[in-house]
Amino acid sequence: MIVRSIKWLLISISLIALFLMAAGATVAVMAVQKQPLVASTAPTQLDGADSVNTLLAQLQRAFSRREEGHQITLTETQVESLVGVLQRALPEFKGRVNISPIGGTVSVTYAIKDTGYYVNASALVLPGNSLQVQQLQVGNLAIPGRFLLSFLEYVVNTYTKSEIATIALSRVEEVTMRDGELSLNVGRLDTFLAELNVAASNLSQSEASELEVLTAYYLRYISGREIALSVTPVSLTEYLREGMARAREQSHSKSEAALHNKAVILALAVYVGHHRVGNLVGDIQPYADKALKPKVGAVLHNRNDLARHFIISAALELLAEQGMSLAIGEFKELMDRGQGGSGYSFVDLAADMSGAKFGSVAINPEKAIEVQNAIARIQNELEIITPINNLPEGLSKQTFTQVYGGVDSQAYLDEVKEIQRRLDEIALYNF
Repeated sequence: MIVRSIKWLLISISLIALFLMAAGATVAVMAVQKQPLVASTAPTQLDGADSVNTLLAQLQRAFSRREEGHQITLTETQVESLVGVLQRALPEFKGRVNISPIGGTVSVTYAIKDTGYYVNASALVLPGNSLQVQQLQVGNLAIPGRFLLSFLEYVVNTYTKSEIATIALSRVEEVTMRDGELSLNVGRLDTFLAELNVAASNLSQSEASELEVLTAYYLRYISGREIALSVTPVSLTEYLREGMARAREQSHSKSEAALHNKAVILALAVYVGHHRVGNLVGDIQPYADKALKPKVGAVLHNRNDLARHFIISAALELLAEQGMSLAIGEFKELMDRGQGGSGYSFVDLAADMSGAKFGSVAINPEKAIEVQNAIARIQNELEIITPINNLPEGLSKQTFTQVYGGVDSQAYLDEVKEIQRRLDEIALYNF
């Protein structure tokens, strides 16, 4: 009797497994298609990057005046520009947004590498007194919007051990649409921002890592060095020398060297770049109400902005998908073309590209120790950053368009190629 029961149990399990495998295969077949749904190009989308400044100003106002309700307006141009920067970093991804008075459609395509197949998805967002998604279409599969939102709400709340998703959805009081424009009426954000801190704290506690501990250590270590008290600008190379020297003392293997190098770069990105980079790492500041920073900002080529571009791009290279740091840097420059910005700068882009390259080399286990040794004997900034002579900067959107057209033009690509040529001549990046 027991043997028969076990037999039927095994048969039942086998049948369930076969059913699940068949269901999974069916879903996969229905979700994958041979033709892309979206064929938009990043260069075209990025042309409106300067319009995002308006959106950022709205968000900043909403967060600073958190006890009031606000209306936040997004345009197709703004959303597509943000999609464009993602596509710039991930060429397999394409997206498109269309907003009309009766609804907004978000469509995306992801090309499965080396297969000739695509995952296509589209969602229809409706106007109303709350955020309403009619349905999500993935290939030939249709998923009800109400189920999708409930599922995402559950996943985010569970992952963050908070009610952040529930509160976020409740803050949306009205969604209105016009041709090319969507407006969100949101309620007071004080509760949402408070819960955001709870979620961040929960994630920090559950995901505290050796990297977070080391980054906090190097932040304190570097801030206690004599150069941090200098009343005159100090080259970023000197900060790197201090950090990497300590990292070399603490590293006893290739993998440890890579980890310590990563912590030094992240600590410097927080210390001389921008303190908010620390939010991407964890709870690393020793004082809750005061971020550590030097008396005077670090410089490269006698410019503080280039030192910040370099070290923040290095940090982003470590934290983001490969290529994302360059895409973000390029997007920031495109935003600066607008009125009130500093203009498009290939000089800044050179600092971004140099920083990203430094970051990728410094955490390569096969090169990490050599990087520590090279920084210990560095004599010139040109050993880590390209020369900036004859690189255009301060270009308005009109001038940029007249000279380069877009980021896919040969003239633009030639400028980037020249920066890359200079980068390839730096010995540190080619041993």
